[in-house]
Amino acid sequence: MGMGLVLLVVLGMAGFFLARKLGGLGFVLTLGNRGRSRFHRSERDGQTTFNVTPARPSIAALVAIVVGVIMLMNVEALEIIAFFGLIPLTMGALAFPIGARYRQPATITIADDAVSNGGKSWRLGEIADFNVRRGSRINAHEPPPVVQRTPDGGLIYGSKSTSAMFSRALNRRMIDRSYLVSLRTRAGSDETVLSGGLTLDCAEALQRDLREALSKNAKVSTGSIA
Repeated sequence: MGMGLVLLVVLGMAGFFLARKLGGLGFVLTLGNRGRSRFHRSERDGQTTFNVTPARPSIAALVAIVVGVIMLMNVEALEIIAFFGLIPLTMGALAFPIGARYRQPATITIADDAVSNGGKSWRLGEIADFNVRRGSRINAHEPPPVVQRTPDGGLIYGSKSTSAMFSRALNRRMIDRSYLVSLRTRAGSDETVLSGGLTLDCAEALQRDLREALSKNAKVSTGSIA
């Protein structure tokens, strides 16, 4: 078990620094959340508050990492087979950071004069729109089948890598819970993420409600000035 332990320590240290940089804490702290994100809207004294709870990450990625670690810890017992544990470990580690950076609870407040989130605020007149996008640019779609024609006119369908198929499936599960709601100001195209780690239905509902609250408060603000 000595060699497996050394390998595990090296991989663990590398994984720790990578996870810390990419938001691994959010991954761990949201494991007890539901599989679907949600938000609660409340209104008081002309102020609208959205408390957002992100979805938990896919447990499948964590299971893949655990399976890989267990195999690598048993090098003496499994011998060369143990090194196949690098496959699920790598697949899980690649899926792990998807959406992790912004996977944390968020509070968004819209008042008569500004929108506030995470210690930052924007005046209503500065805001151009609220946008929804995926938290990863990874392409997790299955590639089209490779078809070759034989000399006699038959068709041969190329085989697909099983590990690649599992990896794409893990990535899709994480991507489905990685959607972001961001704010864009009139100053340019840059966006500020307000909330992340969301399922698409929740992200789109939050976007609609934010737009509605912004429009309502902007009218109230304009009316009070007039």
